[in-house]
Amino acid sequence: MSFTDVLNSISGDGSTFQVTVGEDWGQGRATFGGIVAAIGNETLRQLVPRDRPLRSLQTTFVGPAVAGTWQVKARVLRVGRAVTIAHCDVIDAGQVAATVVGVYGGARSSAVAAKLPEPPPPPRSVEECREVSFKEGAPQFIQHFAVRWAQGAKPFSGSVRTPTKAFVRHRDPNVLTESHIVALIDCIPSPAISMFLAPAPASSLVWTLDFLEHRFDFSPDVWWRIDTDIDAAGEGYVNQTGVLNNPEGRPIALTRQLFAVFG
Repeated sequence: MSFTDVLNSISGDGSTFQVTVGEDWGQGRATFGGIVAAIGNETLRQLVPRDRPLRSLQTTFVGPAVAGTWQVKARVLRVGRAVTIAHCDVIDAGQVAATVVGVYGGARSSAVAAKLPEPPPPPRSVEECREVSFKEGAPQFIQHFAVRWAQGAKPFSGSVRTPTKAFVRHRDPNVLTESHIVALIDCIPSPAISMFLAPAPASSLVWTLDFLEHRFDFSPDVWWRIDTDIDAAGEGYVNQTGVLNNPEGRPIALTRQLFAVFG
């Protein structure tokens, strides 16, 4: 199923929805977390008008969701003059797999204005980077994304802490939407994986995504870039932050995740 096919499978009204996700979106014993969060956002968009841009999406991964048909229960928590806050539970086989809270806010005039500075460019351009090929044994969801590493160590290489810069894009040829970009931000592994001495699992527990800009009308075949690094790690947990840069090189979203690691 393409990413657009998954979004188009969302059906329902009021507070209860259904969505179907194929096995090709697998990530280990669960489904790719980026598509889980994107489904949560897209379902909330059934209740929240799109003239209120997504400001923040907060996802807590409660348990694994496997391929099949899920139920999503959604509700609006509050509607203010500018901000709407909504919540949904993604439910698989009767168990909550994830909870998602979306904060959607219309623009207001303010004396406070500051831009995130543009990050330094990667050591190599996208044309100089080799595209990662989908190989047997890799997480299934990877086949839906094109990835070119500009900086960073290989997974399971026992490397020292190394920041990652990667060019990414959907292979889905359809028009990009807000929810496409939500999933795109999560498509590369944590830099912590490269510090493992051998293959071992890792699991995202909490993911907060904050949007700074809301322009998504780029061609599906252009490259975005994710810059990410570990902030701290210990006792089996990793805290990391990242920045998504649009095809024009502007930083447009901040991402922060807490991972559990088992290696």
